[in-house]
Parts: sequence; structure tokens; C-alpha cells
Amino acid sequence: MSEYILEMDGINKSFNGVKVLKSVGLKIKKGEVHALVGGNGAGKSTMMKILTGVYTADSGTIRIGGEPVKFDSAQDSSRYGIRMIFQELSLVPTMTVAENIFLNQKPKAKGLPIINNRQMEKKAAELLREFEIDLDPSRVVNTLGVGYCQLVEIAKALSQDAKILVLDEPTASLTETETQILFGIVRKLKARGVTMVYISHRMHEIFQITDSITIMRDGQHIITDDTRNFSMDSIIHHMLGSTTVEKAFKRMHRERKPSNANVLEVKHLHINDKLKDVSFELKKGEVLGFAGLMGSGRTEIAEAIFGINPAKSGDIIVDHKPVKIRNVKDAIDAGIALIPEDRRRQGLVLIHTVKDNMILPVVDKLKKGLGLDKKRVENIVQSKIGELAIKTDNSNKVISLLSGGNQQKVVIAKWLETGPKVLMMDEPTAGIDIGAKGEIIDMIRRLADQGNSFILISSELTELMAICDRIIVLKDGRITGELNGDDIPSEEVLQHAIQQ
Repeated sequence: MSEYILEMDGINKSFNGVKVLKSVGLKIKKGEVHALVGGNGAGKSTMMKILTGVYTADSGTIRIGGEPVKFDSAQDSSRYGIRMIFQELSLVPTMTVAENIFLNQKPKAKGLPIINNRQMEKKAAELLREFEIDLDPSRVVNTLGVGYCQLVEIAKALSQDAKILVLDEPTASLTETETQILFGIVRKLKARGVTMVYISHRMHEIFQITDSITIMRDGQHIITDDTRNFSMDSIIHHMLGSTTVEKAFKRMHRERKPSNANVLEVKHLHINDKLKDVSFELKKGEVLGFAGLMGSGRTEIAEAIFGINPAKSGDIIVDHKPVKIRNVKDAIDAGIALIPEDRRRQGLVLIHTVKDNMILPVVDKLKKGLGLDKKRVENIVQSKIGELAIKTDNSNKVISLLSGGNQQKVVIAKWLETGPKVLMMDEPTAGIDIGAKGEIIDMIRRLADQGNSFILISSELTELMAICDRIIVLKDGRITGELNGDDIPSEEVLQHAIQQ
């Protein structure tokens, strides 16, 4: 019998004549946590979608426990106990947490062809308690934040009898505390003999939770080895062919310090019953960070300022002028923009092209007669593609076909085109590879040095420490502290401030 529970040999896959997997191999031992690492577009997700029957390989062999298998559908893969938690959430928003967890496997009332909701909610509650997730199983999913949705996705996968579990960016929307809860579950599953493929762009997680690592680049297998034999530098080198990106995550001297003039003042904002008295200011050319656990109010503050869920009372002042923000249009007119937490649901129209998405906020300004000024549109789009190094075959490519990092750059590009006085970014590097993260961090630095002002919300404390001039700490809807970015000696100090 093979020592490997999973073997994938010589896997090839092309889309529209473009080869995205080139004779890729993957071998994983039973009960290990195996990291699959690579930049956006390396082929990681395509490889896993072949394993789970979403795609069919053009050629190559898959063996489970040494036996050759062929997967033509997700049902084929599922029969072998293979489950995948996709980066793109697959929950039904109008259903409850319990209904989503047990979708297609709902318990029936004894002797009756009806759903036993009480039994289903009881089982869901037991599963959520195992995760240490404080969540009502009867709650409707569309009332949850993206982080809690991710936790429900994980609970859903583990409610089934998984023998091989693929986790694609499972912590992208989780706080540090929730990430540690997930790690506890991973360790329990490993002890039971469950094999896990762990895809993540968060390098520190890979060193913390995995036993071995496979690195892919440009659709090819580069190296597989035990985790203990890698360093951060060696992983980055194998992923990108260089280590220069590591510099992006180190705090750098600002070429231009923030002005003393306020570009934004928020005074006594009453958003909801938890966020009743929010006050802060943002300087011209400043990068202001919001740090806090999930539920601390970071996203709610940004959404209130942007008019998604307007505040009930309080003052918002932009460039010394009071503005009334009742909706998103009011915010845009006032010079405020928001890069949302969930780019796929809130930031993009996935069936539209790169070009269409990029000009969406300024389309009224590009009108010419009954249509659009095509020359101006093309100049804007090509300029932003070059400025932000967006990788796409052409601007007419459907945006859902781009990698996560390039999708995020398009979201940033479209709001930069509005010329915002205040650009708020909610988890701007979630679910993108380390190379794209470094590019976005450097972009924020460059734009801030040009006098642009940012509010940066991030669960990645290393990012906040690398680029923020000031960091506001939030807990349970209150501002509990403020730290000067230059005065934070370590990530542990910032983590302690958040949890106090």
C-alpha cells in the first residue's frame, strides 16, 4: 500500500488554449497538514478544483490510497471523502446558519418527509460549540459579516465525513483569535487522521500549522519538502524568484510626513447601539490604521462614513466643510471612497470586464453623445493597468478570470480614478499572494507620499505596523487607544493593545 493518501502525477490543464497546469505533481501523506503555496495564477486553486471534481484534467493521474481514480464531478470526489472550502463563499444568503451547514444532508423527522429543524439546529449548535463560535444557528446568513460566513463554511465542510480536507485561504477574513480557534480544530482533525491541504498567503500561518510544503509557480511544481526545511526567504525565492518583496513588510522612513491639516474629522458619530460616540481625525497624507478583533466596529465605522449604513447622528467634516452623508453617492461627492472587505460580493461585477469595472464610478463623466468617449476610457484603463501593474491579457477580459490580487488592484484602480480625498481600505490584502500584498503596501506608501490620505482596516498586524502613521485601537464599539506607528516595537505589543 502506498505511503501517500493522495498522489497527483503529470496533471495538465488548459483554458481557451492557455496552459495553466504543466505536468504538475503532488504527493501527500495520510494525516499531515500539507501547505500548497504559490503566487496568484500559480495554479493552486485549479489543481484543487481538479482534485474535487470541479474541473477535469486534460491528462494525468490521481490516486487515492494508491488506487487510480477518475473524477468527472464533485459527487465523484465526494464519495472518496474529499471536501474543499473554497475561497469564494458558497453559502445561500437567505438560509440560516444551520440550513447552510446541513444543506443537502438535512435530518428528516422520523417517518415524515419534512425537515426536522429542531434536530438540525441542535446538531449545528454542537458543531459551532466545537469551533468555539458564538453564533446562533437559526440566524440568517445574509445578516453575518464575511468573517462569520467563513467560519460557517468551515463548519459546513466538517459536518461531512471528510478524509481529505482542502482549505483555500480559510483565515483570510478571520481575526487572530478566530484563526487560533481554527488551528485548534485543524490539530484535532489531524489527530483523527484527517489529511489537509492548506492554501494560504499568510506565511506565518504556514510555519505554525503545516508539516510539509509544496510550492508552485506559473503552473509548475517547483519544490516539495518538510516545513522545517524552509525559511521565509526560501519560500519567497521559490515563489517569485527573488526576496525583494520582503522589504515591503518592513517599516520604512516616510519621504513626506503627514500634514498638520485635517482632511477628515469624525465627531460623536452614533452608528448603532454599540457604536454610539465615535470621534477621530485623519490628516492629509496620513495612513491611519484601525486595529481590533472582529465585532470591534472597524468595518461599521467605514460603512457609515461611506453611506452604506449611514450614522444616526454626529458630524463628518471633509476639508473643513461639514457634509451630510445619507447614501453612497453623498460620500463619493464628498470625496470619500471605500475598498470593501469582500471584493467579490461588494467591489466587483464579476460578469463584467476589467474595463467596465474600472470605469464604473466615473462612467457619467465619460459620456459622449449617446455612448462613451472610447478614447478617454481606453486612456484611463491602460494608464491604471500600467500604474498598478495589473496582469490581464486585455481590458476586455471578464474580471472573474483574473487572480485575486489582480481583481483587488482593479477595485483600487476604479476608486483612485474618482480622485478621493479619503480612501478607506477594508482588509485590502485578504486572500492575495505575498507578491501582490507587497505591491499594494508599496502603492499605499507611494500615494501617501503624494499627499493622499488613507484609513486602513486590517487583521494583518504586520501590515498596520509597516505602513500606518497612527493606529486607532477599537474594542466592542469603543476607541480604547491610539498608537504612533513609529513607537510600536513589536507585533506582540499591538496584539496586547487590541486584546486589553
